[in-house]
Parts: sequence; structure tokens; C-alpha cells
Amino acid sequence: MASGETEGKPHAPGARRFGLSALRRRGFLFPAVAVLVSALCLFVASCWLPNSFIAEIRLSTDRSYGFVYEGELTWVPLAQDIRAGKLSQAEIAEKVQVLIRDLNRDNHFKTIRSLGDGRFQVRYEAQGRLGERGIFIFLRRTDRLVVIETFEDGTARVYAKTLKQNQRQQIADSGITINGKFRVVTNGTATRGNAQSVKPRGFQNYMTYDWDITSENLDSPVLYVDLNRAAILPEK
Repeated sequence: MASGETEGKPHAPGARRFGLSALRRRGFLFPAVAVLVSALCLFVASCWLPNSFIAEIRLSTDRSYGFVYEGELTWVPLAQDIRAGKLSQAEIAEKVQVLIRDLNRDNHFKTIRSLGDGRFQVRYEAQGRLGERGIFIFLRRTDRLVVIETFEDGTARVYAKTLKQNQRQQIADSGITINGKFRVVTNGTATRGNAQSVKPRGFQNYMTYDWDITSENLDSPVLYVDLNRAAILPEK
């Protein structure tokens, strides 16, 4: 599969779409661009790294999902080489075009624009419905930045991987700043997780789970959800 990989039931024809405009109309998106870092790599030198963007997941009890990512992606090896002065301008331009073509293989990317220094401004939108045992991966299997998994017992797990302790210095040496937020919105019942903030979304019985992620606080966000049970809003 290409980036933005999905296994399970595809988005059904005629089913309600859940794109960026729908997220905004329903009040799911943050009012301004936030930032998040999440990366799952054994070595930073092989990774795409989100470093300034908004990332939000909507997961419903029928296993339908919406995912919106808007902001920056940094290709760390290129950022490191540019910072070290290892590449000519022609070599940088060539590598940038290769990376843009690679991202463009996934048609969920609506915008890709080079910002220089190995950074790219992107907008990504995906929606669909997972099977009883399904998975959605952003960016790809080798760069599992954000993952949604569903299981046969009707439960789901949502997680984003952050930097490991031994990767932080490599990122700092590349001149990349980490400071961000991650959000999950669901109408299923959360059974466990490590969200720093939980509150009603204000739309039907959806609840919002938020994480602040900085260089000092790099715990990996995770949320387990029982999709068999609708969330019960707290009493006012």
C-alpha cells in the first residue's frame, strides 16, 4: 500500500463524506494551526518528522474515521545535510523534487510545497470506514506517525509515536523545534489512555481528547475506545 495506508472496508459510495470542510463546519478542528510531533523510527535519519501542524482524528462507533493533517513535514536526513553544508543548491533542489514526487503518490495529500531546509508545507485529508480488523496508517508502514486500529471485539486503538529519548539530540542538532498538540474526537467510550485533557465536543455525544507534546514531554499519545458503547457525556 502507498502512504496513508488503510485496511478494511473502503469509504462506501454515497456515504457521508468527512473532509476538511465538514470538520470545520461541525467544529471538530482547532481554531488555529497547532503543532505536533510524532515519529516511529529506530533511527531518526530515516524519518519524516511532523514539526509544525494540526493533526486531528474523528472516530465513530460505526468504525468510520476522518483524519486531517495541515502544516509541516520535515525530512530529517535532508535537514541534517543542509545544516551540515553537505549539499549544493542543485543537489538540494533534486532531492526536494524526489521527496515531493514520493509524497504525491498518495492522493490524500492536497497540498505539498517546499519551505526550504528540508521542510514541506502540506495538507492531508482522509476518511473511510475500517473493517472489524482494520488499520489506517499515516504516513506509511515505515513511518507510522499516526495509527488507527480496529479489532474483532469492537474496540479500537489510536496512537501517535513521539521521539525516543536517544533521538532528541539528533533532532535538536538538525535545528528542528518540537512543540505541539494531538487531538482525537470520538463518540465511542474511551476505556483507557493518557490524554491530558478530556471534554465534551459540543456535537452530539462526541468527546474530545487532547495532548500537548513538547521536547520536555514526549509521552506517546494513546487512546483505547470501545466502539460497542456510545460515550456518555458528563452531567452539567
